[in-house]
Amino acid sequence: MKTTMITLTFKPIKGAIKEVRTMRQTMIRLTVLVAAAALVTVLPGSASAAVQGICSNCHTMHYSQGGTSMHTGWGTGGPYTTLLLNDCLGCHTTTGSDPLVGAYPYVKLGSGATNDNCLAGGFFRTAGPQTGDNNSNENHDIGATAAPAGFDGAETTWYTGTTNGLGCAGTNGCHGNQSDLDDMAAISGGHHSPSAYRMLYVGSAGVTGSGVGTNDYEEALISSPSTTAYYNVYSADVSGDTTISELCAKCHGDFHNESGSTTDCGTAGAWIRHPTDNLIPTSWAISSNVGPDDLKWNPPGYAGATVTAGAERVTCISCHRAHGTAENDLLRFNYGTQLAGQTSSTVGCLGCHDRQR
Repeated sequence: MKTTMITLTFKPIKGAIKEVRTMRQTMIRLTVLVAAAALVTVLPGSASAAVQGICSNCHTMHYSQGGTSMHTGWGTGGPYTTLLLNDCLGCHTTTGSDPLVGAYPYVKLGSGATNDNCLAGGFFRTAGPQTGDNNSNENHDIGATAAPAGFDGAETTWYTGTTNGLGCAGTNGCHGNQSDLDDMAAISGGHHSPSAYRMLYVGSAGVTGSGVGTNDYEEALISSPSTTAYYNVYSADVSGDTTISELCAKCHGDFHNESGSTTDCGTAGAWIRHPTDNLIPTSWAISSNVGPDDLKWNPPGYAGATVTAGAERVTCISCHRAHGTAENDLLRFNYGTQLAGQTSSTVGCLGCHDRQR
């Protein structure tokens, strides 16, 4: 009788344990793509914010569960360095229509991405890289091996993307340090204790003054511009060496006016290349009256990222988005449709150069 009672009692317990294990595995698979980064909140006026939440949302000790590799819901290319469950795009990607799900930014939206449905940096293309054309529709494609436009090999010898393909971080990309080839190693610790805005560095220093960020990564400003929509503020100062334009110049060196030099941009005479970090004349409309359309289509920078009326400066991202757009050359607007003499135009070239309207 004892044996029978023990047998009858043990079977449902064993089944319950198995069911709990199955449920636990399912929950892991469902929550892994809702990474701990989803709990990052960058508030207006805050330089950075450390990630919060359950460690196992992002990390795993062995990249396995129940004796097998858990590729369902986890990155199939793992295991990854720093014990991560996925790579950068594995978390910052969606096929849905909303570029901001939870509280962390998506940089690749799939077919739903448009100039009005993206975040501050724009979006990567869904198709594979067009490696032979980096001047029109390349849009910073991940994996692209074409030399960056304006590439100055003498000053950016650290960049290895022409061999390895453009990546998100390290020697192949824009985020994290410039010394690690591996993306994860380059941004290691950046989500926990960020020392630079958006983990953007020029040399060993973070991009300075870029401490004013939006809690929705400009989603509201882009989809429906208004004076109440928050926007990112980046530093722009010709005398500085850690501005947002200097970050771009790490690869696109021939386009950037470096510390007042007239060699590349010709700021003292005829414009050879469009200058950056230059003060916009106070007589121009964008300097005297910055509105929501300006902040969406031609956002200015400020010295030290301190917003001061009449102190607007032009930066690389006044015309471009870092990750890409639906336009050629990562432009915020269609360059081919810019037409002088249009008094109502406040977008693109005429957004700043209002005397040509």
